[in-house]
Amino acid sequence: MRIKEDLIVTSISLGGYEVPVPIGLSELLNRAGAWKYIAPGSLDNQMDPLENYEREVVKENGNFRTYLTYKKPLENKKVS
Repeated sequence: MRIKEDLIVTSISLGGYEVPVPIGLSELLNRAGAWKYIAPGSLDNQMDPLENYEREVVKENGNFRTYLTYKKPLENKKVS
């Protein structure tokens, strides 16, 4: 489902850090059609592409870095 309303980004946080919202971000996301509704319980809502990664956000010298570390999936996990 495509959202027909324009959404306005009022704040951004990254790993617990507050990040200023760049001018024009809301317009860019709205024009790009970036907003997508995912119904609760749908298959799209259950898939997490970062499920096997640990995520850490660090602020170094005024810049943010996101470290993704691959963690080995559980061996006993069943795949259907």
